[in-house]
Amino acid sequence: MKQLITTGAILAFAITAASQPLLAEDIPAWQLALQSQLLAEKQCNLNYLTNVKVQELGAITSVEARAHCVNGQAYDVRSLRGTHKFDIRECGITIC
Repeated sequence: MKQLITTGAILAFAITAASQPLLAEDIPAWQLALQSQLLAEKQCNLNYLTNVKVQELGAITSVEARAHCVNGQAYDVRSLRGTHKFDIRECGITIC
């Protein structure tokens, strides 16, 4: 019974921690830049990212991801040579 209570307490703590909003200092600089660029260029309010690939080569961070907007739009994004400027392309149907 004691183990069940302990497990429940740990689960409740994990759920509470996961539901806390991210603070600006918790979000990488490249993601903040991407959010701003998506809003300015595509009127996309970023909801979440998928297929995120971040590569760090020295001081250069390269990012590829799929950005999903609140309104349902999706874009493939890629940083340009490690800058905070992104190449943004609307997702289309891909058949392999």
